[in-house]
Amino acid sequence: MLKVPKENIRNYAIIGASGAGKTSLAETMLFNAGSINRHGTVDDGTTTMDYINEEIEKKMSLRLSVANLKWKSIKHNLIDSPGYSDFKGDLINSLRGVETALVTIEAVNGYEVMTDFALQYASNLGNTKAIIINKMDRENAKFDEIVTKVGTLHEELIVPLLIPIGLGHDFKGVVNAITKKAFIDGAPADIPADLVDKVDEHHEHIVEAAAESDDALMEKYFEEGSLTPEEIISGLKSIFVKGRAIPILCCSATKNNGVKETMNLINDFFPSPQDSHFLKVRGVDKEEEINLDEYDKKLGYIIKSVSEQNQGDISIIRMYSDSLKPGDEFEISESQTKNKVGQVFNICGKVRQETDMISEGDIGVMVKVKGTQTALSIGEKGATFVVKPYDYPESVFWKTIHAASQSDEDKIGTALSKIMHEDPSIVSTRDSETKQNILSGQGELQINLIIKTLENVYNIHADLTTPKIPYKETITGKAQVRYRHKKQSGGHGQYGEVYIRIAPKPIGEGFEFINSIVGGAIPSKFIPAVEKGLVETLQDGIIAGYPIVDISVELYDGTFHDVDSSEMAFKIAARNALKDGFVKANPIILEPIHEVKIVVPMENMGDVMGIISSVRGKILGMSQEGNKQIINTELPLSELYEFYTTLKSLTQGKGYFSQKFGYYQKLQSDLAQKVIAAHQKEE
Repeated sequence: MLKVPKENIRNYAIIGASGAGKTSLAETMLFNAGSINRHGTVDDGTTTMDYINEEIEKKMSLRLSVANLKWKSIKHNLIDSPGYSDFKGDLINSLRGVETALVTIEAVNGYEVMTDFALQYASNLGNTKAIIINKMDRENAKFDEIVTKVGTLHEELIVPLLIPIGLGHDFKGVVNAITKKAFIDGAPADIPADLVDKVDEHHEHIVEAAAESDDALMEKYFEEGSLTPEEIISGLKSIFVKGRAIPILCCSATKNNGVKETMNLINDFFPSPQDSHFLKVRGVDKEEEINLDEYDKKLGYIIKSVSEQNQGDISIIRMYSDSLKPGDEFEISESQTKNKVGQVFNICGKVRQETDMISEGDIGVMVKVKGTQTALSIGEKGATFVVKPYDYPESVFWKTIHAASQSDEDKIGTALSKIMHEDPSIVSTRDSETKQNILSGQGELQINLIIKTLENVYNIHADLTTPKIPYKETITGKAQVRYRHKKQSGGHGQYGEVYIRIAPKPIGEGFEFINSIVGGAIPSKFIPAVEKGLVETLQDGIIAGYPIVDISVELYDGTFHDVDSSEMAFKIAARNALKDGFVKANPIILEPIHEVKIVVPMENMGDVMGIISSVRGKILGMSQEGNKQIINTELPLSELYEFYTTLKSLTQGKGYFSQKFGYYQKLQSDLAQKVIAAHQKEE
């Protein structure tokens, strides 16, 4: 296979809300290009892009998949990204490896929360943006209303390029507003009389937008009142690539109406890798941009690395500079893991076709390469640049995970590590305080998919439960106690007596041990044993079994025995003295509070505010962005564990939130008593 010139490549991710028809659009494009000879459907579970069992069963994309096609002389690398909010990680991964975000909007539901989310990520990652309104054949389909809505919510110039002929059951085809040519059921046709004025209006808008791209074009437009088709295409592409405008397309993917016209416009207007001159990278100690026209070393990005049942390990690679050919040596830049390229492939869903290289600007697949992880970089040996990473969103859903059997328990850690290498938005941690393994991510569906993956790919059976809350214990008062440990059992006995004062410290200041012994009341060799006994007790807790924080303990006096005193005796005395004093010093339970940013449609604001109040939330402020209400609040972690499910149900999946740990505060007395009672029952 000959190297594909950069100018003949179009890399784009099909993104948007779940149910917008992204997978159907990809399937129809592949069918039109002859990449597949049978047009599959989501309902039948026969699409090229959704091929794992869970996707077929749920009739929805659960992770990104990649395909390539050739349309006329142009190679398209398209990434079908999941639209469900649980899979934001793959949305980020797909956008990071392409030039263009093709945002798909469902013509009936219109502009949704995930639509806005997808456009926001595309902007943050510097992608060129285009919008396609799909399912124009559905009853109650809208076009003008959606175009208007997009225009009110975004600063960019909105430029419809395809105008629908009819809506809903009357949808027959599209008109190309650039060329003013109509297509009904894919065949050339006359523009319907009732659309002529509308098409003329949009065409004039397009010519003006193209003229604004360049002073020379603007001058010609003012002088002659028109531009050539070539000038229009050149001008439009310029403002699209620079991010100053968003083109609007429309189609019915399942009816294959408007899709070929869309593919033609992708050829004409989507940027190629040749148009992307600069790339943000991270060097040894700073971030910078490199000029890809001048950089001649290997530099690539791992869009996705996965282990598939019966397929093995595969890594989907975007090459920004130079190429990858069998036999080439390279490094995973972040870890400096040395590698050698074996086979490389083009990919179409789960089907791989061996090729001789992944050329500059292209997307392809490597297999069985050690050290590969999603979002890592490929470079020359000793290279210092890595493709600038993007921060994945904080977790919003947590579960405790444990293997169903001890034999699986020994394997589950390794398997989870591999799964996190595939999807960095998944986090698996060991909570040192609750002694639980916590699995967290973007939602229930994502976490449940991990359980399926463990079972199907790694043959590990695991269970999920709600995590314990990492409460802490502290005091609000002071106490002064003495404790004598004395034991005689023949031979040497045990003797140690300590006098301590305990007092609270400000939240967050931790533990302080003060040694105020003077005159040898306790020999210095036993002082470390006293401190050790205190520290061990702090870790175990006293009233509820949670770590004790933010207290000071002063050792100010004591007694010892020349023969019977020992480190163990003083350690035991210190432990018991702290237990006695802690109970007398007004102990309390502290609970973790998280800072939460909630985004909901305006119509759900009242209900969400009510829920926040009912779960002991504290509202810090509110703001409005377009049709969204943003609520900044603080929520106890104990309530946050279930908040994802509550918010999803309350807003029909349109609300979402982000969170981060804030601080600890006193747990109200009635709830603290329940925590203490539960601990006593467990003991």
